[in-house]
Amino acid sequence: MKAFINRFFGDSEDTQLVSENTFLREQQFKQVEYIRRKTNQLLMLMGTLPIRPEELNDDTLIEIDPIGTVADAFAQILEHEKDLNERLRMAHDEIQAILSSVGVGIMLLDSSMQIQMYNQKVVELFSLNEQTLIGQTCCQAVCGMSTLPANCTYARILETRRPYHQSDWVQAGRHFDVSGVPIKNRYGDVTHVVLAYTETTNRVETERILREREQICLDVFENISDIVQCVTPDGSFLFVNRAWRETLGYEPHEIVGLKFWNIIAPEGRKECMEHFGILMHGTRLEGVRTNLLRKDGKEIPVEGQINCSFSNGRPIATFGLFRLLEQEKGNPLAES
Repeated sequence: MKAFINRFFGDSEDTQLVSENTFLREQQFKQVEYIRRKTNQLLMLMGTLPIRPEELNDDTLIEIDPIGTVADAFAQILEHEKDLNERLRMAHDEIQAILSSVGVGIMLLDSSMQIQMYNQKVVELFSLNEQTLIGQTCCQAVCGMSTLPANCTYARILETRRPYHQSDWVQAGRHFDVSGVPIKNRYGDVTHVVLAYTETTNRVETERILREREQICLDVFENISDIVQCVTPDGSFLFVNRAWRETLGYEPHEIVGLKFWNIIAPEGRKECMEHFGILMHGTRLEGVRTNLLRKDGKEIPVEGQINCSFSNGRPIATFGLFRLLEQEKGNPLAES
């Protein structure tokens, strides 16, 4: 009887142990699989290949604490990302500081022509509304148009995929120089365009006034009775007036290629070349007498003064004003 009871309860205890052992193994398997699955998930997020069972068995997997190892690696990555973000923020602030310090208006446009970045100068140049500027197209914000204008720098860059410069771009009666540079990805596609605007209205207006004044001066010199000539440092004629042409008998097209020593009588050329050298050093000459040589070979005695203009210390041109001496006054052509 006792042996029967012991055998009965003994079998029950063995069965219970086997059942508990099986349960524990199932739980361990689930835990190991959970650890392996989550570890591989973390590794894949880090851009690393998952762990294969043949590389790391279940017992070793538990011992090395892979989740803890990956968590530490994640902590290092996050710290690195934090440092990288800080550097990017500093770089962004530096770029903004550079953009704010330059004297030209700058905009960064994406491939849809929408404004992604700008500096304060471009806002001032075109009186833009900063509240709605980001996301607007350049032609909406600057040109006030819904479609691309005919002379659009941005469109030209997209078409050629090369830098482009447009001089004297006029917008609302104001003049600008516009430069654009494409930004490409590794496939050569234009992803962004940087545009820089420099206002030249004052310069254009100044040049217009100077041209008008220059024309007035030329008109005056053209119509005075004295002989006027302007000569470059290589001896070529930059300008001669009507009295010069009539006195020496040259047509306007015949002056091209002529040098100033070609109109000096042979006996006076050496002295004139010496005078020319003195002029190149900044000396003004007055009371200069010489004989000019007409096209037909006749000599014309003249007296006058010559000076030289300079730019950055370099001679630009000599300016000579001469009048006929008494014995030659009148119409020299009538004697030919």
